Amino acid sequence: MVEQWRPDIVHGHNLHHFACEPAEALQELQRRWGFRFHHTLHEVRDDVVQSPHGLFGCEQLYAVSGFAAQACATRLGLSAHVFHLGVDESSFCAARRVFAAPADQRGVTILHPARLLPWKGVHLSIAMLAQLRDIGLPARLLITDTLRIMDWHGESATYRADLLALIDALGLHDRVDLRPTAYADMPLLYAEADVVVYPTVGEEPYGLVPLEAMSCGSPVVVARSGGLSETVLDGNTGLVVPPNNVSALTDAGALLLRSPDDA
Repeated sequence: MVEQWRPDIVHGHNLHHFACEPAEALQELQRRWGFRFHHTLHEVRDDVVQSPHGLFGCEQLYAVSGFAAQACATRLGLSAHVFHLGVDESSFCAARRVFAAPADQRGVTILHPARLLPWKGVHLSIAMLAQLRDIGLPARLLITDTLRIMDWHGESATYRADLLALIDALGLHDRVDLRPTAYADMPLLYAEADVVVYPTVGEEPYGLVPLEAMSCGSPVVVARSGGLSETVLDGNTGLVVPPNNVSALTDAGALLLRSPDDA
């Protein structure tokens, strides 16, 4: 197929994962036909990265964040230019001013948009919701119930069951909404949100959620994790809390709920 098309430029995406043969094959074709071969690294996962990875002859390497570029250097021995990803502002745009609409009896809406995997920290957001209720700041939590995700270790089903059990134990049935949502429908969820939380437990390579939230005019609270600190500047473009810390997450959420103008 490549021989039929004879492209001028070929873009590889995370070819350092799973097997080295695709990158090596592209570089062999590059030597034959002279096209330009560029590659982007969106993450460097220890559980799937290959050694050798076959990318030493690539003309140009890009990493989506400084954090990913550092991982590229230390784990792969490669130097990559940082090329931050962006979002489509025409799709992710403010539909209303946050806290402008009257809250229903459950309170304002907090959105945690993430895959249902343990490292995304959804359990922390549920625990935060209970703590906010207990200090007299009622809210409802909207969670994206993604059904088709990359789940290399088969964690999604078990984690989802754990989340449902946690919701039951904390008495939050009427305050948590697990919403099946396609990516194309995500702007509609942001339109419902007064606050967006993204308390990832693992190292986030970059994270588009904060940018989507900012583009929609929503205040965002994130964990100090990986590349998130490259877009969320604490007290400026959002609030940053220590990872895996429910109390700090609750304090940040409470600050926004008590200060809608600051939010």
